Amino acid sequence: MKRKQVPQIMNQKWFPGFLRSSIHEFMTWFVGKVKAAKPFMPVIERGLSTTNKIVAIESNVGAGFETLEPYISKSTVIRRTSIDNFNANNEGLYVMVNTLHQLDVKSARNLLTHIAKKRQPLAFVEGNNDSLWQVVGMTIFVPLTVLFTAPFVKPFRLERLLFTYIIPILPLVTFIDGFLALFKLYAPKDLDELVAPIKQEGYTWESGKLPNGRGGKIIYLLGVPVENK
Repeated sequence: MKRKQVPQIMNQKWFPGFLRSSIHEFMTWFVGKVKAAKPFMPVIERGLSTTNKIVAIESNVGAGFETLEPYISKSTVIRRTSIDNFNANNEGLYVMVNTLHQLDVKSARNLLTHIAKKRQPLAFVEGNNDSLWQVVGMTIFVPLTVLFTAPFVKPFRLERLLFTYIIPILPLVTFIDGFLALFKLYAPKDLDELVAPIKQEGYTWESGKLPNGRGGKIIYLLGVPVENK
C-alpha cells in the first residue's frame, strides 16, 4: 500500500484545542467559499439512489460533512454520528468527507466492515489527491489563503488574528499538516486493497477519481448492497 500513516500536528494531544478549532473553522469556511465539496455530489447521489437517509460520520478535523450539507436535498433525512463512538445501527447512506485518511488501515477497515456487515451503502470522499497540482495547492495556496483571509473567517476570533499575524502558528501548522495529509491519502488502489479482505456476500465496492472542475481530482469509495444497485 502506497499510503503511509504519518502523524500530524493537529492530531497530537498537546496541540491546543482552540488552535485546532481555529484551523477547522478556517478549512470549513474556505471549502464553503470555493464550493470544493460540490464535486462530491455525483458520488453521493449514486449512494442515495435507493434511500433518502444519510448518516454523517463526523470527526471535527478538517472540512467535513458540514461543507457538503448545503448541496443535499432538504428532503434527505440527516443523522450524525461521531467517529469516536461509531456504530452502524442506523439505516441510510454512511458518508465520510475528508476524514478517511485520518484512520490507520486497521481502524479504516474495521469501520468499513461494520457498515458492510449491516448491508448499508456508504460513500467516502476526499477532496485531496497526490497530484502535483494538489501538492502546490496544499503547501502554497492554502497557507497563503490563511494569511490573506484570517480577518474574514466566520466566526470572527481575535485569537485567530493573533496566531496568524503575530505568532504565525496557524499558517505554519496548516502548511505542515496539509503536506503530511497527502501521504496519508488512500488512493483508489489503496482503497481496493483496504476492502479486499472484507467478505460480505452481496456487497460491492467501487473506488476511483473524478474531476473536481478546477483541474484536480477527488477520490471516492462507494460501497453498495447488491439489491441497492
